[in-house]
Amino acid sequence: MASPNSSVVAGLTALNQGDYRQAIAQLEAAYQTPSDPTTLVKVQMGLVIAYKSVGDERAIALCETLIQHRDPQIQAWALRHYKELKRSIEPSKPITEAQQNTVQLSKPLIGHAKRLKKLQRLPKINLLPLWLLQAGCAIAFFWLICELLRLFMRVTNDLLVNLPYLEPIQLFYRDPTQFVLVTLLLLFGFSPWLLDGLLRFDNLQPLSLDTLATYSPEARQLLERYYQRQNWRSPQLKLLPISVPLAFTYGNLPRNARLVVTQGLLEQLAANEIATIYATQLGHITHKDVAVMSLVMVVTQLPYVVYSQISRWGNKIPYSYLQFIAGVIANFAYVVWYLLCIPAIWLSQVRIYYSDRLATEITGNPNGLTRALLKIARGISTDIRQQQSTSWLLESWQLLIPLNRTQALTLSGCQTTSDFESVLAWDCYNPYRYWFNLLQTHPLVGDRLQRLARIAQSWRLEPELALLKNHITPSTSFRSTFFLQIAPFLGIILGFMFGCLTWLMGGVGIWLRAPQIAWMYGDWSLILGSLPIGFSIGTFIRLNAFFPDIKVSSLASVELGEFLANTNTLPLDSKPTRIHGKLLGRYGISNWLAQDLILQSNTRLIRLHHQALLTLLPRFFNNQARAIEKMIGQDIATTGWCRRGATLWLDLDTWRTPSSAGRSEHQILSAVLACAAAIWGTYIILRGEPF
Repeated sequence: MASPNSSVVAGLTALNQGDYRQAIAQLEAAYQTPSDPTTLVKVQMGLVIAYKSVGDERAIALCETLIQHRDPQIQAWALRHYKELKRSIEPSKPITEAQQNTVQLSKPLIGHAKRLKKLQRLPKINLLPLWLLQAGCAIAFFWLICELLRLFMRVTNDLLVNLPYLEPIQLFYRDPTQFVLVTLLLLFGFSPWLLDGLLRFDNLQPLSLDTLATYSPEARQLLERYYQRQNWRSPQLKLLPISVPLAFTYGNLPRNARLVVTQGLLEQLAANEIATIYATQLGHITHKDVAVMSLVMVVTQLPYVVYSQISRWGNKIPYSYLQFIAGVIANFAYVVWYLLCIPAIWLSQVRIYYSDRLATEITGNPNGLTRALLKIARGISTDIRQQQSTSWLLESWQLLIPLNRTQALTLSGCQTTSDFESVLAWDCYNPYRYWFNLLQTHPLVGDRLQRLARIAQSWRLEPELALLKNHITPSTSFRSTFFLQIAPFLGIILGFMFGCLTWLMGGVGIWLRAPQIAWMYGDWSLILGSLPIGFSIGTFIRLNAFFPDIKVSSLASVELGEFLANTNTLPLDSKPTRIHGKLLGRYGISNWLAQDLILQSNTRLIRLHHQALLTLLPRFFNNQARAIEKMIGQDIATTGWCRRGATLWLDLDTWRTPSSAGRSEHQILSAVLACAAAIWGTYIILRGEPF
């Protein structure tokens, strides 16, 4: 007869592997056998999770028993599960919208495809590309900071020179390179503690291994085993007590790396799924990309904190002129934050592929990681619904979290396995998908999960999602549509080629001794000026196709599920549509650039692109022009162009409520930018200088 301890181990192992029937059989056998109090509690907690996963009401009785336990952490754990079970098993009782979301998240997301029972090694991969990318990211980040600082110093002194009674700042005439280098080295050295300080405003707390074990015994075992094998110090675990499911890691060395998770992640993911997310964070530490990303986070947090704090303060100011100044400063800081994030985008994408691979190797659970990522996506979209906007933390830490908000919004309408498979097919099979993801902070979700499915298949496991189907080769017309899509960027390339041609003609003129054309040889202004002119021509060529006429009389709502399922869709293949819903987003000066406008329809959340730049000043002084800000939280009817690229969004054309209406001017902005580019290019050629 098996000993109680062997039944406990077998039961908990089966629980972590998602084999709930086997877990129940083993743990029930251990529950009937006398054992020490600590083991008994582990058995009871394991049975609660197993019963809950299969919909067995006996979980409620066990929770009632554990609520009487003397340990407050166990009491809290049991009470939380008890409330969730009562809500899910007794749906006839009226519950709030927030409770409904919790019930939905507590249910299994799609399925429980198997995992390896015995770990297997994956073929070794070359880490050199990742390390080279880290070096390139650091160099580009350093260069960008230097250039932005030089621009600020030059513009400031030029302004002071032209103002009466003021003198330029002599320090601003010096080269800032050494200052930037020393500052970055100091920030790099203190990055773990600086980021700790920032997160304390969100109530960052320590997370003990014992507490983690109450949610995922496998995660605790994984961390202890991995840290011991790598000869690292004990893991520094942190907890953010917020409901959105997130996880990220920062630090400059393995011994001071912080592994941070949120309360929402611990509550919304299954035990084995929590372990896979921790495994991805171990991948970032192992591959050392956490050091570079921590430095980027420290630097980028400064302008973002300026943006968030001044926005909050400015929205409370009763004086319009002070509010205007606060708005300009806040949104300028937001633009700086956005620019500083750009050098780290490719590293942020690529490092995730490596960490996912390591996570599957040390857990043997690619399907568990797939489920975890999809639950995180659903949890992010749920949080946006509940908060009525994107939280500051979710946006400012987007380089480190497992998924970004735009990906979560695209998946917000998915409820079944087939829904996820149809929406994610674009990420797997569209031949130009990587081009449209160049400026995204994360890799394509479908492409990422497809790689996990291949690993599962190589281990003879059935993948969680069917993302390994054959796909039909796109037609020639599809390729021509892609070239029209990228016409402005092709115009830049053709402009460069034209500039080089003028150099060649100038060289021929020198050879023929024809001064009329010989002057063109070596004139850089011809090349520099041709670039914006080429962009302008390409933009005008694409303009009408990108914004087709919207006939309001015959306009209907687009079936977004079918639209997203088309793997040959490009942003140029827009669908003029009418959508009704509730407008979500930040209020006031924090949304002057329309950075957080989301339409909540009956089925999903949709990002809105609203043109605000041309009307920045009128929006502030004209109440009618500022109406869209005042409609946050209200029902709204919109028309626009629905587009599918790496994510889903709606280019807003018109919006209407019972009391007001307005229009977004995307076409006008595109035409103005094209004209400005042409004028700038012509100026460069005529004056022989770029500025």
